[in-house]
Amino acid sequence: MRILEGKSLSAEILGSLIPRVKAVKAGLGRPPSLAIINYFGDSPSAVYVKRKIAACEALGIEVKLFNPAAADGYTAFKNLLSRLGADAACDAIMLERPLPDGFETLETWDALPAAKDVDGLSSLNMGRLFISTKFPEIAAGGFFAPCTALAVIRLMKFHGIDPAGKIIAVAGRSAIVGKPLAQMLTMLNATVTLCHTKTPDLPGIFKRSDVVISAAGKPRWIKKEMLQASAAVIDVGTNFDETGKMCGDADFEDIKGSIYAATPVPGGVGPVTLACLLEASVAAAETRARSTSGGLSSAEKK
Repeated sequence: MRILEGKSLSAEILGSLIPRVKAVKAGLGRPPSLAIINYFGDSPSAVYVKRKIAACEALGIEVKLFNPAAADGYTAFKNLLSRLGADAACDAIMLERPLPDGFETLETWDALPAAKDVDGLSSLNMGRLFISTKFPEIAAGGFFAPCTALAVIRLMKFHGIDPAGKIIAVAGRSAIVGKPLAQMLTMLNATVTLCHTKTPDLPGIFKRSDVVISAAGKPRWIKKEMLQASAAVIDVGTNFDETGKMCGDADFEDIKGSIYAATPVPGGVGPVTLACLLEASVAAAETRARSTSGGLSSAEKK
């Protein structure tokens, strides 16, 4: 079985950011700046917060971590978004999900400033994604797309898995992974089945799929008997078993040797997602630098 590791692609993306960070510093007189808002320190996504901070520091990106209390209420959350949106020294905002109950509303996504919304959650960024018809429109810039969904596409391409013409099952219909990923895959001419908890005969759908992508958050639920021998599994799950060990949605030990390829957890989609986030943060800073009188010279970008 081929191991579709993500560390090599992540290193490639991060390496390409070094001169871009230098150019931003020259253009703005300061490094790119990322604000991370995280309400729950014990959530699966919080596992990656320390890694994001360390990766930012390694590249010279300034990062500010905000850990508000849910008890402070929704108004305080909206005020924080407003302050960060107006702060000229803040280029990018990352909202770690989940948010407290009642916070994930249309009002929130409308309030999240699109120019700083590097995970593509704002109404404007998400709307632009869903009215796009060709994948190059994402690469051309002008809006941000959800980093995890984008990471899946980039990892597939890196390992030579072309979505065009393939039957692909996506398990999980969240706004941050499943829905935008299904849209991106469709733009790349795949035939996509977006699965969820109410989908009948999931094993049958998986068995007929060339690629199975899972973001369901169910530890090791995908077994070898659910997959065809030529299948590739892209595991987006970030779970912890009864021993506290991180694992994916697929039972890696069970499926290895029985299918064509699979991503490991950790070490698969996660590192690429992190790299995509930092890349988007630098791009947001570049946009701000270009809007200043000095801008970014061609020499500085090299």
